Amino acid sequence: MSTLPETHGKTVADAWDYKGRPAEKAKTGGWTSAAMILCAEATERLTTLGIAFNLVTYLTGTMHFGNASAANTVTNFLGTSFMLCLLGGFVADTFLGRYLTIAIFATVQALGVTILTISTIIPSLHPSKCTAGSGKPCEPASGMQLLVLYLALYVTALGTGGLKSSVSGFGSDQFDDSEETEKKRMLKFFNWFFFFISIGSLAAVTILFYIQDNIGREWGYGICAFAIVVALLIFLLGTRRYRFRKLVGSPLTQIAVVFVAAWRKRHLESPSDPSWLFDVDGIPDQRQNKKKQKQRLPHSRQFRFLDKAAIKESETGSGTMEKKWYLSTLTDVEEVKMEKRLAEVGIELEEQDAVFHA
Repeated sequence: MSTLPETHGKTVADAWDYKGRPAEKAKTGGWTSAAMILCAEATERLTTLGIAFNLVTYLTGTMHFGNASAANTVTNFLGTSFMLCLLGGFVADTFLGRYLTIAIFATVQALGVTILTISTIIPSLHPSKCTAGSGKPCEPASGMQLLVLYLALYVTALGTGGLKSSVSGFGSDQFDDSEETEKKRMLKFFNWFFFFISIGSLAAVTILFYIQDNIGREWGYGICAFAIVVALLIFLLGTRRYRFRKLVGSPLTQIAVVFVAAWRKRHLESPSDPSWLFDVDGIPDQRQNKKKQKQRLPHSRQFRFLDKAAIKESETGSGTMEKKWYLSTLTDVEEVKMEKRLAEVGIELEEQDAVFHA
């Protein structure tokens, strides 16, 4: 009697294994590969917060920064880490894919933390300690010492941004949302994803904080570097198990295309009847399976200057790329409008929150 699983021989639509073959459900994806990806996210949180949470005391106590300058440096480090998620997501969706993006930027992050660890060990890479009661001012950090410090922090931020942008997406790629059982597992994956974020954050603000203050800063940063290297090795070990998806392009590209097309036709008047704007039935959705179609969106009267991107001109040309940057569908325009409305709502909420805390 056969003991083969029900998924034996079945493949996942639009997914491939590491050799480019259709991904078999029995041999790829699932919780095994997802667990290896979750390790990368946990160590990313551990590393980023392990550096940032106690960085002010290092900058003031060891590098002899002022309080304001130290706080500003930490803010810039964290802000850069989050802003670079946009770059990481664009690179992953357009050029490298999520697997290579995670592998490359995890390596970059490990390099940055290693530089930071070395800078705490070598005496010449940080100012000498202040002598209490000597009456002499603390020696400020030299240009070379600041260069090494900022290099370490911003290389780490670059790695964090690229890694953070792709982990959740690559984890969801390991489940087939067209099948009910795997769709439920995907939802559970995101629960575990946030759980691992919390575990990494908790370890950073408790264990690493204690080690940095009581054992040594170099030990705390060294543990961060070691953890991200171990997580990278675990991630690479799962290569044969992963499911890889087709590059779908970045939403930033769609936004750029719509704005460029609208700007190029800025001299034209927007038609009074939206039915005159260019749109097609059954627009393929590159972010879903090939069988699925992008839903057409109704015209909205907000941000009407973007409607010009959907005005069809006879001289647009026949080249695909020329059409792409001269003509967008009404549905693409409306999607960009939705993203712009969401951005404005987010800014408004942040302003209200700032007023509330003020």
